[in-house]
Amino acid sequence: MCMKNTTPRKDAKNLGLIYYDGKPCLHGHGTKRYVANGDCVTCRNIIKAKAARAKRVARGAIKLGRKRKYPVFVGPPKPKRQQIYDKTTEFGAWVWRSKNGNKAKLRSSLAVEDYKKLKNTHCPLLGIELTYSKYCGTTPNNYATLDRIDPQKGYVMGNVQIISFRANTLKGDASIEELEFLIKNWKKLNV
Repeated sequence: MCMKNTTPRKDAKNLGLIYYDGKPCLHGHGTKRYVANGDCVTCRNIIKAKAARAKRVARGAIKLGRKRKYPVFVGPPKPKRQQIYDKTTEFGAWVWRSKNGNKAKLRSSLAVEDYKKLKNTHCPLLGIELTYSKYCGTTPNNYATLDRIDPQKGYVMGNVQIISFRANTLKGDASIEELEFLIKNWKKLNV
């Protein structure tokens, strides 16, 4: 009779594995063990966690390492930003989208009160009725957009107006002289 001279640990070692299934742990964690030393995987993780916790307690609240070049300033708590506009209204939601959209940083100098001063029902350039409601898909021509009168200046009060999306795309960043020249030549071509 020939006896088998292998164990699950030896077989796993020959196969180059890290873990093997052996006898259950004394603590009842299961059968998964390390091939290298036969220790229970769960027991080892618990021991490592305890050691890390003891190290954190010994280290204290301050992290080890280089001292700060400048002291940390701990001042009074920042006041919570008050919501000045009502997001449940169509115009309030439009202002919120404008203040939190793609150009939010550029428009940060405009206050909500400034938006209220600019609000109008019709586009001053095309005369169409404006809508402030949220849309899905393509932008409607009568959707209200914030426009800079002089593109070289920023979004500051006195240089902004609310016009329709159609007027804003037609205007682009062209000057009045360029638009007049365009219309004059366009009329010549269509005569």
